[in-house]
Amino acid sequence: MERIAQQLAQLRARWNGLSQNQRVAVIGVALTALFAVTLLLVMQPPQRYAPVYTNLSGEDAAAIVEQLRQQGVPYRLSADGTTVSVPVDRVADVRLALASLGLPKGGSLGFELFDRSSFGVTDFAQRVNYQRAIEGELQRTISRLDAVSSARVHIVIPEESLFAENQQPTSAAVVLQLKPGRKLTEDQVRGIVHLVSNAVPGLQPENLTVVDDAGNPIWSGNEAGSATAGMDEHLKAQRAYETTLATQLQTIVARVVGNGNAAVQVHATFNWNQRSVDSEIFSPNGTQPQVRSQQERVQTVEGTSTGAIGVPGVDSNVQTFPEGTGGQNQQRSELRESTTNYEVSRQVERVVQAPGQLERLSVAVVLNGSAVDPTVAQQVRDLVAAAAGIVPERGDSVTVSVVPFNEAPTRETPAGASVVDRLLDFARVGVVVLIPLVALLIAWRVLASQRAALPPVPAPQYRVSTEPTGGSASASLGAASTAEIPAPPPASPPPQFKELQELARRDPAMVAQLVRSWLSEE
Repeated sequence: MERIAQQLAQLRARWNGLSQNQRVAVIGVALTALFAVTLLLVMQPPQRYAPVYTNLSGEDAAAIVEQLRQQGVPYRLSADGTTVSVPVDRVADVRLALASLGLPKGGSLGFELFDRSSFGVTDFAQRVNYQRAIEGELQRTISRLDAVSSARVHIVIPEESLFAENQQPTSAAVVLQLKPGRKLTEDQVRGIVHLVSNAVPGLQPENLTVVDDAGNPIWSGNEAGSATAGMDEHLKAQRAYETTLATQLQTIVARVVGNGNAAVQVHATFNWNQRSVDSEIFSPNGTQPQVRSQQERVQTVEGTSTGAIGVPGVDSNVQTFPEGTGGQNQQRSELRESTTNYEVSRQVERVVQAPGQLERLSVAVVLNGSAVDPTVAQQVRDLVAAAAGIVPERGDSVTVSVVPFNEAPTRETPAGASVVDRLLDFARVGVVVLIPLVALLIAWRVLASQRAALPPVPAPQYRVSTEPTGGSASASLGAASTAEIPAPPPASPPPQFKELQELARRDPAMVAQLVRSWLSEE
């Protein structure tokens, strides 16, 4: 206590030894530091919280809150009880700690249903618990997908029948709640279907239905019946073709009108129907067919005749009797038959047209009218038509427009920073800087007012004494005479100062004696 009292006494002594100006300065600096520290504490942003888990079930939310209480972690629970938030800097640690405890469980129970066995459970109850366990495990697994927020799985396992033809197939339904703005790809849908069908005994993919939370079908029993079967691939191919062609045309046009002075848009129409054509062509070259085989048969008949023969007429009606023939005619006939088989030429052609045939192409080009001469529009049109492969007979079109561009700059707020947050940051920095300046200004005004309140200091008076240096001088001057000369102001010297100068010039010894007297008086 004595030591503290001594230190207080020393501080009091030092304080008393300070002048009034020094005391005001010390008080001003102390107040400034106190204001700055208080302001920093008051304007310090509150603790920021971030969700550690969202869309929790009541069971998971209660289990997570209980664990956070035991670990002493501050938390906030949303009004609906489905979101738990913790400080931003502790989100990762809390998630790891909860994951090591198996939380959250996804709002459903898996095979932990069989962790505690109880006596007296019927076979029906065991089957139901087994089905619930499979559903819960599948829900947890499907919910792990990046685009899926939550999932529900419903399985229907019919009772076994004595006759195979009466056995009902196992069926299932999956309801998915997707995250905002997310969409499942075709491969992800197939993955979910194969996962569920292979996890449930006797479940075939055609007996499985997958829908979203809005009731839109995602999988309706087979790949051909899926809502997005083939459409995504076709759309991707079309967009890729349009983007590639637009980029190429943009590069070509920019070489003519300059960068930033043209915009190109391409739209392509494709035929995605697949067609197969079978045709048979005979004698494709128009040449004479080749002989495959040829047959010829000749039949000759010889004999005699007594009647008229030959072509009806005079010669045939008048009988002639050659010598030695006894009036009989000699007859001979011949029958010739020929068969020719030709090799018929044949060409069989099978044409399969693959889907994705370009049917129509439209190109739109917009030129900046404020920087491009309108006379180059036709040249740009011809250039684009040649580069894009425009076929007018197919219905392709190219449109070039020259209009002024809107070059107003767009201001974007940086991601993650709002206008209010930035204004608060500026205000915080400004207040921290202004408070010390205001305190110093107040201290300076106080000192200035105190100086103005002090009484004026009187000017010092200088006394000059003159004594005679000799006996004759005393008779004429008499006794020693004195004169008080006020100190001259710094601005304009008084008239007495000139008299002192003149006296020092006439009698330096007397002036020296005067100075010695001043020093002795001090």
